[in-house]
Amino acid sequence: MISLSTYILNFLGSAVTRAHVQVARQMAIKKMEGKTVMYTAMGSEWRPFGHPRRRRPINSVVLDTGIAERILADVREFMGNPSWYTDRGKFSQSE
Repeated sequence: MISLSTYILNFLGSAVTRAHVQVARQMAIKKMEGKTVMYTAMGSEWRPFGHPRRRRPINSVVLDTGIAERILADVREFMGNPSWYTDRGKFSQSE
């Protein structure tokens, strides 16, 4: 049996293979929909760590009183103001 990586390396230039790669990419994106992906720093890059996990309710996380609310407030502020981070070179919507 020929591995997928061998197939891609042998036929990367063909339009048919590009279509197959695009379909596979869309399937992978769909599989991660509604899930959380954890990332870890590898040198100067962030790479996925582990498998995508189902989101869980914040009230299922055991934290000291008020911590969950502070985390949620920080996340909402971060998500609501991307220009603050973009202006400082720390965050980009396209990455």
